Amino acid sequence: MSTRWLLRAPDPAAERLLLCLPVSGLGATTYRDWPAHIGTTDVVPIQPPGRENRTRERPHTTMAEFAAAAADDLLPMLDRPYALFGHCLGGRLGYALAVALMERGAPPPQRLFASSCLAPHQGGRFGPFLPEMTDDEYLAELRRGCERRGEVVPPDELLALAVRVLRVDVELSCGYAPPKPTGYPLAVTTIGWADDADVDPGAMTEWEPYGEIRHVVLDGDEFSFRAMPERLQRLLEAELTLEASVR
Repeated sequence: MSTRWLLRAPDPAAERLLLCLPVSGLGATTYRDWPAHIGTTDVVPIQPPGRENRTRERPHTTMAEFAAAAADDLLPMLDRPYALFGHCLGGRLGYALAVALMERGAPPPQRLFASSCLAPHQGGRFGPFLPEMTDDEYLAELRRGCERRGEVVPPDELLALAVRVLRVDVELSCGYAPPKPTGYPLAVTTIGWADDADVDPGAMTEWEPYGEIRHVVLDGDEFSFRAMPERLQRLLEAELTLEASVR
């Protein structure tokens, strides 16, 4: 079984898998501060081509291309229940992947967790980034973001790599706006953040036509998820345990 989309093989003893999609501009190390397990669930970050250890590979430029390639490679490992987590662009990647997996005969995910993510039909713009912006404008926005969060600004060569990935992600997301839900059964928990500067938690109610939806708002901003705050971990464990008990 190929695991080129994963940094490690799944834990064979885990009851279920939580497949975690990267945020815009980053890769699987988005989840480096997350625990390896949440209860009996194995946390499995996904690494698309063009990022981090796959930086020499050509990145996908359309959502359909990404979803098909990821589903073909990941389907053989879905030998147990699974769920999906994605923040910002990652939520849209998670939705597209869920649909592609179900199209290939996989059962629906126990849950799609869409954090700080608008519904697919709402369009793909996120944050201050636009396809027509120059590389210098991207770099300036990345530096401002680091300064706003109180983080050390990375060296220019690392920022340049981030811009390359981020530009592809912006085009990927802006080009993806399916007009309506597919009709596949889908359970979604939207996770809003009270101090999110990019996505109003109230706007995520647009997910409701996509299936059985729960809306949750947590304290924190759009970057809080990366440290896996206790409130988020409790939510994920409770939701996954609840889904397991009713299936």
